[in-house]
Amino acid sequence: MEQLPTIASVTGYIIGVAGAITIIFSRTKTENLKDLKERVDILEKDREESRAQLLENQKAIANQEGQLSTYKEIPLKSIATSLEQIAKSNGSILKILGKPLDVKEKK
Repeated sequence: MEQLPTIASVTGYIIGVAGAITIIFSRTKTENLKDLKERVDILEKDREESRAQLLENQKAIANQEGQLSTYKEIPLKSIATSLEQIAKSNGSILKILGKPLDVKEKK
């Protein structure tokens, strides 16, 4: 009977230590879960910002491509038209140069 209080106190200490360890692990897990949730929230926010930036960049690229194609087409068309006009005027000049010139003297 003398050992009964000792056994009870040892059992109480063991239960107390086990309870403390359980609380510590539980608290650590809870803190880890909170930290992970915060990180996930940050990553989701970054992902949404990246998606918005991607869409904005795609619109800007499409706009630039449209401008580039416009710049490519316009000068080529005007150059072709200008060359045609030059060829016609050169033909007229050559016809004029091929005819004898009448030079009148001034009195």
